[in-house]
Amino acid sequence: MISSQTCKDLLLCHASVTLILDVRPYPQFSEGRIKGSLNLCIPTTLLKRPSFNTEKIKDTLAGDEKRKFTTWPNRTNIIVYDAGTSLLKDASMLVNVLKKFTNEGWKGEPLILRGGFLQFSAQFPDLIEKGKDPGAAPSTRQPLSIGLTLPGAPSISGGCFIPQSTHSANPMYSNIRQNTELVDGVGQIPVKLPRSLTEQARRSLPLWLSNASDSRDRGKLLSAKFLNIEKAEKARMEEALSDPKTYSSNNNPKASYRIAGIEKGSKNRYNNIYPWEHCRVKLGAEGQGSCDYINASYVKATRSNKLYIATQAPLPSTFNDFWHVVWEQDSRLILMLTAESEGPQVKCHPYWKSATYGPLQVTMMSEYKVPLEAKQTSPLSPNKRTHSRRESTGPHPPDNLYMIIRHLTLIHTSKPFEPMREVTQLQYSNWPDFGTAQPGHLLRVIEEANKLSDASNGRRPGFSLSEPESPNPRKIIVHCSAGCGRTGTFCTVDSVLDMLKRQKKRARGEADWVYRDDIDLIASTVEDFRCQRLSMVQSLKQFVLCYETILEWLASQPEYKDHN
Repeated sequence: MISSQTCKDLLLCHASVTLILDVRPYPQFSEGRIKGSLNLCIPTTLLKRPSFNTEKIKDTLAGDEKRKFTTWPNRTNIIVYDAGTSLLKDASMLVNVLKKFTNEGWKGEPLILRGGFLQFSAQFPDLIEKGKDPGAAPSTRQPLSIGLTLPGAPSISGGCFIPQSTHSANPMYSNIRQNTELVDGVGQIPVKLPRSLTEQARRSLPLWLSNASDSRDRGKLLSAKFLNIEKAEKARMEEALSDPKTYSSNNNPKASYRIAGIEKGSKNRYNNIYPWEHCRVKLGAEGQGSCDYINASYVKATRSNKLYIATQAPLPSTFNDFWHVVWEQDSRLILMLTAESEGPQVKCHPYWKSATYGPLQVTMMSEYKVPLEAKQTSPLSPNKRTHSRRESTGPHPPDNLYMIIRHLTLIHTSKPFEPMREVTQLQYSNWPDFGTAQPGHLLRVIEEANKLSDASNGRRPGFSLSEPESPNPRKIIVHCSAGCGRTGTFCTVDSVLDMLKRQKKRARGEADWVYRDDIDLIASTVEDFRCQRLSMVQSLKQFVLCYETILEWLASQPEYKDHN
């Protein structure tokens, strides 16, 4: 990484052989940028793909920007910067950009600007351009798939004031994930059946699940359903970006959609996952000044009482906001479905360390491990204090599978008469980004989460093993890294299990769906969630995992064991 001073020297003394690239969202770039920089607003998922090469990057640009970019093979230095990354371990996106050039044989110096735009602009304001980018009007920028222009944006978006400009632009057209991921369809993955589930037992499953698990189908049915879910989200994104002026409640089937927080770069972990305006979580008056934005969404399935807040893994710049949400929502359970890092990439920063976050004081009281295999013994004592040096968590090896449970206390220093609150965090690290977990392990995580939820809601031990969720429970905060793929999968399976328990009870006055077995509870739940947060259950692998996990649970139920 290079300092702001070194960057300045290169730009002033070696401008002809230096290319500088800005990876922030376009609205931030258009408000202010380092002189001579080009804007690359590319989804993180695309940057990870080897097939997304410099030629495809060039196709996202137009006019003078495109011509300037094509000179990269002749440059000695390529500098990339974002809003404010200061540590190399947090710069995975910037590293991925530079790899596009080195992978094609470029022998120059790949450089990352330490501290990003914020630090450079503070030190050298004379080298900052402001206002509309003269190199490319928004209407001529070429997105990755569809080319649309955005009508005048409102002055308030995502709860934050946006300065008015005569030329509004939105980088999200090129960030619609499905534009590139659906080019070759979604693929096809057969459903794996539990070993204990006989064919006779499988045929006695609810019709929707029996059809989905039919070995003769080879996953075609689920592939078609997931493709429809993806196309529907793509249409919602296009609608939101074409006319973002209105939105209404998700209860209205004709609701319009609007995206929040596009301009809040430092508050978003990724540049293609944002909350829908109509169901985003808003910070209260004690939040960050006049801005009520946090990348978090209220999530609830129509047929379940389960309540969640789905959010991204907190960033150091959003730790205060995250703990404000925990306090304001009176949440007592946090589920972390990711390791802190995967290889060199940071997936979640340690927001649970004992510290003061604004007026909120967090203290770690204990940390212990719960094995995923019920017959194992916990490696740590439940009462072990954790004031010693903390080690970051990576994905655990197969012979050491466990969850980590941390008990925390939360005190509001500005409200001395408010009692201390106890908050529990459950971390499950054995679930890689864009990957899948084992169905049995996911069920163990859900079982443990429900035990902790029962305790926080004052219910008897074991309540959730057989009883459906009571009305108006406390909201569970769930996050992975982006807060959509693994988070959506957990929420889907947990909600569908709740629906199946409700179907078992079949109390008087229940809704019609309780008595039917032809409604696909998984697909309909994912459709529900996609209307509340982008990319919930992000991949076909995760979609199929939902079915495999439900099958695993049903195979353990007495009524299906009797068929074996």
